[in-house]
Formats: sequence, C-alpha cells, structure tokens
Amino acid sequence: MQKINVGFIGAGAFISATHLKTAGETDFINIAAIADLNEDLLAAHRKKYQIGYTTTDYKKLLADENIPLVVIGTRQDTHAALIVEALDAGKWVWCEKPMCESDEEAALVLAAEKRNPGKLAIGFNRRFAPAVQKAMKIMQEKMPRPWIINYRLQSNGGYKTNPHDKFYHNRAHIVYEGCHHLDLISFIMGELPERVFMSGTGDENDISILEYRDGSRFVFTCTSHAGAALMEKELMEVFSSGGAISIRDFTDMRVRGIENEHDYLFAPTRCPADDMILQYGFDSWHAFQSRIVEPDRSPSQKLPPVQLAFKEQPFLEQIEALYQDMKDLPWYDRNFQVAKGWIEAFQHFCYCCMTGQEPQTADGSAGKLANDIAFALLESKKTGLPQYFKNN
Repeated sequence: MQKINVGFIGAGAFISATHLKTAGETDFINIAAIADLNEDLLAAHRKKYQIGYTTTDYKKLLADENIPLVVIGTRQDTHAALIVEALDAGKWVWCEKPMCESDEEAALVLAAEKRNPGKLAIGFNRRFAPAVQKAMKIMQEKMPRPWIINYRLQSNGGYKTNPHDKFYHNRAHIVYEGCHHLDLISFIMGELPERVFMSGTGDENDISILEYRDGSRFVFTCTSHAGAALMEKELMEVFSSGGAISIRDFTDMRVRGIENEHDYLFAPTRCPADDMILQYGFDSWHAFQSRIVEPDRSPSQKLPPVQLAFKEQPFLEQIEALYQDMKDLPWYDRNFQVAKGWIEAFQHFCYCCMTGQEPQTADGSAGKLANDIAFALLESKKTGLPQYFKNN
C-alpha cells in the first residue's frame, strides 16, 4: 500500500494524545520523523512507535526531501513563523490552532500560502465531527434559515488563576480556544457575520453574539474557569422554524420537530466502552470519562466523585471494572476523546497530500477569519459596543 511520510515538529501532550496516535494507527501514514527539544519525550515515542528518526533540530525535517507533509504542534506564538518556513521548504503543512496571533502574522502566512504549491490546514477539527456532519445535513435539508445557534463551552481548568500556566495566562481565551468555534460557525453559516458583540469579565467568562444578514444568530458562551467537570464541556443547540437540534459533547444528539428524524448517539474515539455508551446513553459516557480519565481528582477540588453524580445507575459496576483494568496506564493512554473530528480531518489531509487531491480542511483564509472575528470580539468587549465586521 502507498504510504505518506509525515514529520512532526513538536510532540507534546496534545500531539501525543491525538495526531501521533492517529498516524500510528493509520495504514497509509508513516511517522518519518519527530522533532522536539525534549529528548526524554523523543525516547518515549521511539519506544512506542516505529519512527524513521528523531531530532532536536526541526530544520532537519524541513530539509528532508522524503517528508512531504509536516505537523506543527508547538506553542501558538511560533505557529506563523513555522508555517511560513515549512511552506517555503515545499511542504504541505498541518498546524494546530490558532494559526497566528496578529494581523501581521496572518498576512505573512497567507502570502507564503499563495506563493507555494503546498497546502495548509489549520487544526479546526469540529467541521469533521460526525455529529456536526449529521446535524448540518439535517439543517440544510429540513431546517429553513434563519438559524438561531446557541453554543456553550465551559472550561473549568482555571487557566487565569493557575500559577503553573504561565504561557496562556495573558492570552485571550476567545483566540486560542474560541477560534475552534468561530471557525465552526463560519463553516456552518457559509458567510461572514455583519456585526459582532462580546461582553464578559476580566477573567474571561464571556458571551458573544454574531449577527448574520438573514437574521441568523450565533450566541457563544465561552468560560475560562466557570463550570464543572461532570457537565459536558460543549453544548450546541440549533433552532429554526423547522425544528430543533441539540448536541452534547459530540456524543448525544437530540432532534425534535423534524419529520423522519430521530435521536443519535456517536461513540467516542478509541474508547473500550463503546457498547456500554451506545446501550446506556450519554450519562454512561460522562461517568466513564470522569472515572477513567480523571480518577485522581479529590473532593477538595470541588469535583464530586462520579458515584455521587450518577448514583445507582446500572453502568457503575461496569465502569469500575474498566477502571481497575486501566488505572495503571499513563494519562495519555486513558485520555479518551469525544468524536470531535480529529481523526477524520487529519487522515483526510494526509490522504489528499498523498494522492494530490484538494483538501477540504480549513486553510489559511479560514484560520485568518477565525482570528479576525476573535479580534473584533475583543475590541467589542474593550469598547462595550458592537463591531461591524469586515474581513480584511
């Protein structure tokens, strides 16, 4: 079988838990090289995967003619410069979000994308989530616009008050995390918002409104440290005159008022409890995730034990048995994820590079658009006024 050689620049926690796993599990992807400054991490990856070579010098990957595609998984303040350098080296580039941190960086990225044949993909995976794909099909076929879409993202890690998180402490949540959702709504709506507004607190518990020409609205609640681990992280609700859809954590999809449609469950990725989740529903997934992924959280952190949140549910014994089997695994091997489209998007981009097809992933223009909306929202929050939106 034909394979594509992929090189990784930066292989920290997120890349290790997602794209490296996908590459290792995909028969047409070969992990040709990994570059990272952490030599202990490189040694750990050499034990786990078949890798052509590892290095602390990423330029070796860019000079390697046998590697047509590179993955950039470094901190976001390095993204733009590395994208430009990799495109100019003749590579296809997958870069994690956000694409950049300023208008000036965006201009440099788009110029490099224009002058080079290689394609650029920004890691906006939610377009490819199975639940989103299904919802969009229903919306386009059976739910006339305008659409009122309510999206809630609760991040309860307390990054603003976490003394260990120095890098993100002074970076805007709406840019580095909210960009995912601003890209998703741009993809769903298929057009630019006319006006945007954001109101929030100094610790970035924010509410945004995006207004569209036909009366459609996107209301986005984005919290930085408000919420609870036993509540779904993400909730999307879609309302129109043709019915309503809600999606909880890309797993539980409920459809109401739409002829010949019904509810759906989407199994998480790489999860040994798929049968249980599909049998018992969304609560069993949250109970499983809380027990397996975060078993060491203590009551002093104000996170109640999963047994109290899901008292007397029939799946608790099954979850406890799974936990006993898995409790000694390292965190990244029990960090199961809801089906947000990571696997599908990454495999699609690699396959297109291998076959010469045009990818359907988010390109540089999409990366810039998500940032532009985020910057406009920050200006609105600063001034207290709505901003008429123009995509420069």
